[in-house]
Amino acid sequence: MHKEFVPYELAVKLKELGFDEPCLSIYDKDNVLQRSLLEYPIINSKNGFQWNITTAPLYQQAFRWFRDNFGLSGWVDESFTTNNRQGVVSVKSPKGLEYIQSPKSTMFFETYEEAELACLNKLIEIVQGGQDE
Repeated sequence: MHKEFVPYELAVKLKELGFDEPCLSIYDKDNVLQRSLLEYPIINSKNGFQWNITTAPLYQQAFRWFRDNFGLSGWVDESFTTNNRQGVVSVKSPKGLEYIQSPKSTMFFETYEEAELACLNKLIEIVQGGQDE
């Protein structure tokens, strides 16, 4: 079940970008995933609580958050000829839909999960770059 959740390092980066959606789990102060029967409420800016924990979004939550908040979509494209997976990120722009292969156009991954992580890292990089401007 742990593999359904974004790793701690990415959860922290998402939190820094403003992710504050309710999540089923959290990372505690020791960076350990803690599951709960309750959906953890938004635990930072919206309700004023400041706890030393980080929400643990599911991968699907993280990808949806990028779509809803930044117009960015990410997915894994599988090559049927080589059995490799490539992370692909689409960026909506005023000119239409642009495709950016993540993180390099020639980079392939052995597993779906590696490509998925590359997609999320690329989405984070794009948003961070836009916030620096």
